[in-house]
Amino acid sequence: PDDYIADMSQRLRTYKRISSAHSDEELSRIHEEIGDRYGRMPESVENLFLYARVRREAQSLGMVSIDRIGENLAIKLGEKARIEPENLMQLLAENKAATFSPSGVLKIKLDSAPGAKEQQVFSVLNEVLNRLRKD
Repeated sequence: PDDYIADMSQRLRTYKRISSAHSDEELSRIHEEIGDRYGRMPESVENLFLYARVRREAQSLGMVSIDRIGENLAIKLGEKARIEPENLMQLLAENKAATFSPSGVLKIKLDSAPGAKEQQVFSVLNEVLNRLRKD
């Protein structure tokens, strides 16, 4: 937000650094630098870091998209997604509200209402990504 980083060009550079980070270590360094330079981060900036980590992980697993639709997460798996099919089947068996469509979309019902904190959404996403990953 502009009340956190007032200079627009600096804000854009910071956003680009976060979105193009290649590792958790790099994101951690950027997080520390921003905190040192601008002070305590607002929730929206923390969410940007959470988003960057989830996005990087999802791309590495071959996921095409992740959308929040009301109280559901819709995770579109690519044709060559690098997930363990047995893990997907186990997730579906354990979570009766979860569905998987023939078009490759995994829908996970969130425990909370649409206005829930974004950190809760990221937590659910991280858990799902970790469960689907090949061992």
